[in-house]
Amino acid sequence: MTSSGDSPATRGWMPSTYQAAVALSALSALLGLGRELLVVRRLHFGEVNDALTFALSITYTIALLGEPLRLGALNLLDRRLGSRLIAAVGAGIVVAACLTTAMYSSGGQPLPLSWMITAGTAGAANLVLAWVLPRMQRAGPFLPVHAVTVMPNIIIVSGILLPAASPDAFAGRVIGLFLLCPVLQLAALAVLHGFGEHPPLAPPPTIAEGLRPMRWHAAGAAGGQGAQFFLRSALLAAGTGTLAKFNLVLRVTETIRAIFVDTYIASRIRRWASGEKTADGVVDGRWLGPRPLLAIVGVGLVVAMAWPALPGIWPASLELVLGTYLVLALRVRYQSLNTGAQPVQLNRRIAGTELASAALAFVVARVTGGPVALLAWVIYVAKPAAGLRVLSRAAASPSALVPEA
Repeated sequence: MTSSGDSPATRGWMPSTYQAAVALSALSALLGLGRELLVVRRLHFGEVNDALTFALSITYTIALLGEPLRLGALNLLDRRLGSRLIAAVGAGIVVAACLTTAMYSSGGQPLPLSWMITAGTAGAANLVLAWVLPRMQRAGPFLPVHAVTVMPNIIIVSGILLPAASPDAFAGRVIGLFLLCPVLQLAALAVLHGFGEHPPLAPPPTIAEGLRPMRWHAAGAAGGQGAQFFLRSALLAAGTGTLAKFNLVLRVTETIRAIFVDTYIASRIRRWASGEKTADGVVDGRWLGPRPLLAIVGVGLVVAMAWPALPGIWPASLELVLGTYLVLALRVRYQSLNTGAQPVQLNRRIAGTELASAALAFVVARVTGGPVALLAWVIYVAKPAAGLRVLSRAAASPSALVPEA
């Protein structure tokens, strides 16, 4: 008979909540990669796949605005939200989704109207999720909330496996599944709201106070949207299948982020919101000084310019891989600095970095006609390197990071 005082070794190894969350993320990521392979198997790298990828680019580009909403929610984790602020955020989501959908409908290849509307609505639903999720990650039960964040790939893969009458019908279903997922996630979070911890919160901010940092987050995200539009349009024009192939490589880097980085951030939101500003220096890139960053940027530029005759997938994908660590480190450091604080001056500088990279991407795409790899270098190497330098100078920030013990 086993007593209640048995040692951990006797009971056997039990994973921590973080390790269990990583396992859930890994399972979701594997399903996500399987989803991409299933789409390629059904549509190959042909015109329908390019049309589907371009349509889902609407959802992806709108979802980039999830970052300012998420950062704004992190800024206000210790405050209640007033109805006026919620209404203002909701109106902004609708406007952003409509404008982005209209932007894509005016450029690139023509798509069915139903695809455009569904993709735009899916992007808007993901923005609502981005606004709601940080509070649930702080107050709700960690593992169930995390399980909700990784459920989309299970739903999408299940839907993809069903037979379809034609390639067009299959592609339309995939877009519909991208809308169904955030709707189901929001419903699940509503159920979980009654569980977990609910710490006392300060009074709600005014609309001006609540939107002050968010407008700079939004300005930076608008720059990111523009840069993505220039890159994806250039990849679409580079030849059939180029955009779809690049999207596969992008999915791999997003898989790494989803498994390790986003799980790392979610597991520390409670600490950061309570004022414990600690992070691993390797994870958030603080060990990279000016010279290593300059070396990485220089290598990326050489790669981008070395193959000017190859506008397609390989040089651009190499830039994406080269800059993956910089992108992920910037994400961890910037979100930790914004949790429970409003470093508006820092927000302005990061927004300036994003807008400057979008302007440079526009010049490369429209004026110089440079290789696509140069666009990828601007977005995935030069921009995050510049952002890390901006954050490294934020020693006076009220929420400055200290090393983990």
